[in-house]
Amino acid sequence: MAMRILFLMTALIFYASGVFAKIALTDISGVHLLTAEKVSVGLANKKGVVVFFLSAKCPCSDSHIEELKDLAKVYSDFSFVAIHSNVDEEVALAKEYFKKQDLPFPVIQDEKAAIADRFNALKTPHSFVVLPTGELAYQGGVSNSKDCKKSDRKFLREALDDLQNNRTVKTSEGRTLGCVISRGESFVW
Repeated sequence: MAMRILFLMTALIFYASGVFAKIALTDISGVHLLTAEKVSVGLANKKGVVVFFLSAKCPCSDSHIEELKDLAKVYSDFSFVAIHSNVDEEVALAKEYFKKQDLPFPVIQDEKAAIADRFNALKTPHSFVVLPTGELAYQGGVSNSKDCKKSDRKFLREALDDLQNNRTVKTSEGRTLGCVISRGESFVW
């Protein structure tokens, strides 16, 4: 029950413009204009929001970029948003990296890993699918390998396919493999 409440609160961040406005949103790639109103409208009439945590340095995160781009194209009934939370990665480096990736979704700079803390995101890439009801439909790895090209299961794709076809998600949690999200010394679980 506590987990459901946590994710309901997190989902409200993405759906309620009043709450969203309290969180500083910066698209680190500089490609997408983010305002509370634009984000709220962008999430309307969607089957859910796909949130994933990415890194500018992690090779595991990097190997999943093309898969994430493809997912955003194939599953357009969902909103996609990436979060950059690593406090040990300079913003200038991350900005340059994400701009080069030309992602079709915003990459939010997560100051002090506050969003990562709310999701209890551990590694990059770590993904979550939150339904409009606030229910968490999936959490875990994008695939079952640190290198997406070597994976034989794509957990996030499977979950989105189930939801797209109005089925219950068969695998609601997948093991997250990748680099640990650096939160600095002040973070305590």
